[in-house]
Amino acid sequence: MLKKISKKTLIYIFVFIAVIGVVAGLIVGSFADMKVSKELSALEAEKIVTDTLERLPKSVSAGANEVAKKTSVKVNGIKYGEEKNIVLDCEYTTIDIATAINENKQDIMNSAYSKYVEGKKSGTMQNATKIRQSMTEELLALVNSAQQKSGKITLTLYEVKKGEFVLHLSDEAVDTCLGGILSVGQTIDTMNSVKYEGKVVDITNNNSIRTGIKDSFKLVNYDTKKPEVGNFIVKWCSEFADDFYRNFIEKDRWLYLVQGLGTTLAITGLAGVMGMVLGFLVAIIRCTNELTGKFKVIDKVCRVYLTLIRGTPVMVQLLIIYFVILLPIGIPKFISAVLCFGLNSGAYVAEIVRGGIMSVDRGQTEAGRSLGFNYAQTMVNFVVPQAFKAVLPALANEFITLLKESSVAFYIGVADLTQGGLKIRSLTYSNFMPLIAVALIYLVIVLILTKLVSILERRLRRSEH
Repeated sequence: MLKKISKKTLIYIFVFIAVIGVVAGLIVGSFADMKVSKELSALEAEKIVTDTLERLPKSVSAGANEVAKKTSVKVNGIKYGEEKNIVLDCEYTTIDIATAINENKQDIMNSAYSKYVEGKKSGTMQNATKIRQSMTEELLALVNSAQQKSGKITLTLYEVKKGEFVLHLSDEAVDTCLGGILSVGQTIDTMNSVKYEGKVVDITNNNSIRTGIKDSFKLVNYDTKKPEVGNFIVKWCSEFADDFYRNFIEKDRWLYLVQGLGTTLAITGLAGVMGMVLGFLVAIIRCTNELTGKFKVIDKVCRVYLTLIRGTPVMVQLLIIYFVILLPIGIPKFISAVLCFGLNSGAYVAEIVRGGIMSVDRGQTEAGRSLGFNYAQTMVNFVVPQAFKAVLPALANEFITLLKESSVAFYIGVADLTQGGLKIRSLTYSNFMPLIAVALIYLVIVLILTKLVSILERRLRRSEH
């Protein structure tokens, strides 16, 4: 048996096995090497935590900077994990800024609004920056009068590069270490009224006042996602898993694709039926005119229809049919899409069927007439069945084309499969995952339909024999 295998084939097999072995070794080694390369002392770990917390407040956020100065974290214990991580048992001391703001929120907003009105009267532009600057002294006084609080917390360091550690900060960890500073923004957002000169004033639409107060406690953007560790293979796998979860699993975003797929299949199915009926009707009218000279006026109308539909892009047709013709009379987007794609498909089906009818030997028509059938009976019983059998694979391919062309329905706001992918993209700001998912779903459906068409063609060829 081995003598029959050529030397060149053996070389290919050896190279293939070697490549598989190298890749498998890299993957196994990537996941096995997850120990930290350097051990840290409690003081070194404490410095990383302290430096990270001090860098969180925005430079102009006076309140947040003052809270950070009054915050300290002490590392009591260190435990080394299995993901290039170090788990820290810590004690923190900070001030309860969340309670201080909550208890004085009405006074803060009243004072901010008073300064806002005074600024307006003096002709000074009162935007969020001006509000923040004018309220700095009051807010700092409030921070300095806030009660101290302390407790225990577990923090984690990850080794992102050899000897380089990054503190993983969740929203909960930041809020705990900095005295509930993230809750300040939520508290201020609930304030929709103030008291000025003895009257209650609605400030629901005055965002500059709320934003000015919140900016005093604003933190620089930090990433709550777990830092990537390990080599490029581990990082790629981790990033892929995180992106997949964020784009599809989180908040059930995969439902956008499922619902969009249902809409796409509904549009394709209804438009396909409409296209078949319209296409056969146009084809029979044109063939009848060519063979008997009847329906001349209708034939000219059909020619105009075919010229317009086949001579313009389907997307332009969709925009004209919806925005110019149907939207003014209140026709829904879904029905507009079905009508557009049905009309478009009907033009191509008509030419496919017309070609099939004209390819049937004229002797079949003469044989039918000689048996006493009229023209309509001959077409129905002899010509059309033979033509349909001949053009069936082409019609199936037209259905596949229709499925792909329906992807432009999102231009008029139809929540189809493409729109589902774009919706996920707009929520996650990720381009790769949603668009690739849409493309793969289309590809799988087209492959299934193509397989069904090939099975149909084989059966038709078998029946011919």
